[in-house]
Amino acid sequence: MPPTVGKPLILYLTVNKDSMGCVLGQHDETGKKERAVYYLSKKFMEYESKYSALEKMCCALSWTAQRLRQYMLYYTTWLVAKLDPIKYIFEKPYLSGRIARWQVLLSEYDIVYVSQKSIKGSAIADFLADRANEDYESVSFDWHPMLWGTELGQC
Repeated sequence: MPPTVGKPLILYLTVNKDSMGCVLGQHDETGKKERAVYYLSKKFMEYESKYSALEKMCCALSWTAQRLRQYMLYYTTWLVAKLDPIKYIFEKPYLSGRIARWQVLLSEYDIVYVSQKSIKGSAIADFLADRANEDYESVSFDWHPMLWGTELGQC
């Protein structure tokens, strides 16, 4: 179902040891019910599964933002997750290579962290993360060559 213009999106993001799942939703016209807009899941690559829990969350959010770019660029997105990767990425004084890349990628989106209270959206995201598909297309992060000098294609 396409999102309604003028209403924020809600992104439920669950990250497990080896996978992630998310549900992109939006409140209906009454504001009392949520409806799903998009579902995503993926298994982490071997090197991604070695990241810390917070780095996995940042990687998953970056991957999700790229996959859902057509929605997230034009709407405020409320992120519902167990950890707050936005605070970690944007308030850390020193950023390493991959975290700096995630910061640049996520800076173009209007993402607001909301502490996890809802059960339904999170339950679906948990389900997707537990049954993540290994057969997914890798998302190519299109970095501006003039800014970085090279193209980077991984989280």
